[in-house]
Amino acid sequence: MALFARMHRKRNGERAVSELKEHFGPRVVMGTPKSFEQRGDLSDEFVEKTLTHLKDSSFQFVGEIMFAHADKSHGEQTQEGERYVAPTGSNVAKLFAELSGHNIPVMTHWEVYNWERDWAAFDHLYTRFRGVTFIWPHAGFATASQVHTVLSSHANVFITLSKKESIQDALSSEEKTKALGGPLVDQCNRLLSQWRELLEKYPDRFMFATDSHKDFRWARYPEIVKQWRHILGQLSAPIAKAIASGNAERLYGGLR
Repeated sequence: MALFARMHRKRNGERAVSELKEHFGPRVVMGTPKSFEQRGDLSDEFVEKTLTHLKDSSFQFVGEIMFAHADKSHGEQTQEGERYVAPTGSNVAKLFAELSGHNIPVMTHWEVYNWERDWAAFDHLYTRFRGVTFIWPHAGFATASQVHTVLSSHANVFITLSKKESIQDALSSEEKTKALGGPLVDQCNRLLSQWRELLEKYPDRFMFATDSHKDFRWARYPEIVKQWRHILGQLSAPIAKAIASGNAERLYGGLR
């Protein structure tokens, strides 16, 4: 399992994840803690803390950097309606310059509810830091066409398929919800043709994931895994194996 904590003033999630790593050893791939408090640019403190964590080889990737995260109906609400960090920030550049060429993947969370604003900036970020491996959680809830644009443009971007098995309707803004792409399956859980084509064209760039970040997601964990076994069962065995585990083993297993 790839796990990371959330920086929190009241709960010590970092210690909990570290204890899991100590107990299960190589079965847990630990990332640096993520922060929901970043705005505009990454703070000096966040950059320093992340780079300090990475001096410890127990940390094998950078946990989600929340670049574009819309408010959810079941979560905290912000005045802006989103948590946004500009990919063009000076501290963003400072962090990625330090990471470049060091085989430390970075989870860059951005949702495509404002593709026109964000794609040009991420296109530039991925190009500027070709020596960094970027992991895009949930495929940004993007359409197949948008995902194809990203993958065809940048060989250093990998995608997790968490939450792409279902409709994403939990955004607090109806307008932003409508801007998202739909799931990669139809109502009968059959792979849609445009997504099948993507998975078959880029079999080494997708990874199974669940995003079990809250109790209600853990409660559904067996159901989610069962659904993904059915989805991946519609692909050839080599591609299914690569997406289910092979790509993640390659990305995380040989690092540091």
